[in-house]
Amino acid sequence: MKPIKALQILVIASAASLIGGCFDAELPEVNDTNCKLENIKKIEDRALQKEFSSKCLRRSGGFKESSGESFTVQ
Repeated sequence: MKPIKALQILVIASAASLIGGCFDAELPEVNDTNCKLENIKKIEDRALQKEFSSKCLRRSGGFKESSGESFTVQ
């Protein structure tokens, strides 16, 4: 009975350590070099890539919030 519990604990601990390594990805520093399109494309995780590119746009002034006015085309 004890060897089975030890094996279960070992499997659970191994799985936890492997899963924990998946969340260590950090965003690169937001600067002129890293915010170039070719460097943003190098980020494999799409969610991190989107978050990083958003920070780059806000930093450079390329993204501006809407004034809230409605516009019509005539």
